[in-house]
Amino acid sequence: MKFLYIKKAAVILTAACMAACFSISVCAEETAAESDENTFTDEVLTYKKVDGGVYISDCNADVSAVNISEVVDGYKVIGVDSNAFAECEKLTEVILPDSVQYLGDAVFMGCTALKKVKIPKGITEIPKQTFALCVELDDLELPDSITTIGEYAFSYCNDLSWFEIPKTVKKISDYAFAYGVIGETLNIPEGIESLGSLSFYYCQGLKTVNFPASLNSLGSLAFLGCADLNEYKVADGNTAYTAENGILYTADMTNLVSYPAGKTEDIYNLPETVQYISDGAFFANTFVSEINLHDSLLTLGTAAFSNCTSLKYMEIPDSVTELPDSLFCDCTSLREVVIPDSVTTIGPYAFLECTLLKSVTISDNVTEIGEHALGFTDDEEGNFHKIDDFTVKANFDSQAKKYAKDNKISIEYLDGNKDMPYIIALVGAGIVAAAVIAVVIVLVVKKRKNDKDYYKK
Repeated sequence: MKFLYIKKAAVILTAACMAACFSISVCAEETAAESDENTFTDEVLTYKKVDGGVYISDCNADVSAVNISEVVDGYKVIGVDSNAFAECEKLTEVILPDSVQYLGDAVFMGCTALKKVKIPKGITEIPKQTFALCVELDDLELPDSITTIGEYAFSYCNDLSWFEIPKTVKKISDYAFAYGVIGETLNIPEGIESLGSLSFYYCQGLKTVNFPASLNSLGSLAFLGCADLNEYKVADGNTAYTAENGILYTADMTNLVSYPAGKTEDIYNLPETVQYISDGAFFANTFVSEINLHDSLLTLGTAAFSNCTSLKYMEIPDSVTELPDSLFCDCTSLREVVIPDSVTTIGPYAFLECTLLKSVTISDNVTEIGEHALGFTDDEEGNFHKIDDFTVKANFDSQAKKYAKDNKISIEYLDGNKDMPYIIALVGAGIVAAAVIAVVIVLVVKKRKNDKDYYKK
């Protein structure tokens, strides 16, 4: 199990691409249903008549290069429909005219041979999924009007090391470069204000990220799964974020935003100013074996230490009240964790797949324990299995005892086995009952003997 909270991301991404593919067939059906009066073709492209001109709605699958004129058959080409060129696997080059002022979603998605594209002047956004799965793309001309890069726009692009984010861009949306290869250094240009959640999800090979002074919003888990990332840098003048020793914090140093997955130090001491550790902050760092927290820390984010496979020991400070979902999920080297009396909640999957963790002591203050939080592993099919030699240590009247009983997990009572008085009482009652039965039997036998002697007289 690789971090339940985020594991769904790949499924979502795939589903999004599948949805786009599905929309291709829907668009094709709609186009076929339209009257000949509203569509026409030049045997290379299909055009749809709209107010003010035509949109490109489809492309011949055998075409390899397209240089589109501003006017076709007397109509001005003013837009490109969603999926218009999608999955044209022989297409290598597309030049759009400056008359085009509208681009739909997923226009070039799945064009696996596409190398060169010219986006016309006036376009302000690269819409979602525009270049998803364009694995050969290496020459993209963008206008200086682009301000937004949409969701999944460059997802699954095999080599974007040549690509420079336009300086006019203000926003990069969720998953924009997910599963892309963007080179060893990512320079976010000055002027960009926000990066979406998971915007650079699983970008392999990325080692250094340079943030500009203009960045004021970083979506959660923006660089999750970037296994080679070892350093963040933040430009002087940024009022939202700062970096120390390659680690990203908020500017006031109260929130640890992201600890690079490729950072190789084995010991990390949390600065005294930090009160919050963000979701997935240490996700999949396989080097750190010791993380020292402190009593100023208030909140641990979901899956904050998930997949830290070298982490061996953790002492939760008294200031923390909740161990959230998937907190230590897949920490396969974790052998000991100290949970203070301040903790009241242990979230689902908090210790899932912690196979070397043989026991956990839980206080009576814990009133909620989520599903498969302790003592479980899972397999690739998502089936859960108990860790046979795992033991919960807790008092008799506790939520931990209920969790252990419900899940048939071994439990060691810290206050002794309070079932014993009941067992002794039952045994005593049994002895008394047996004695009473024995007396009754003796009396019955004696009576029968007396009756027999009477009739003999």
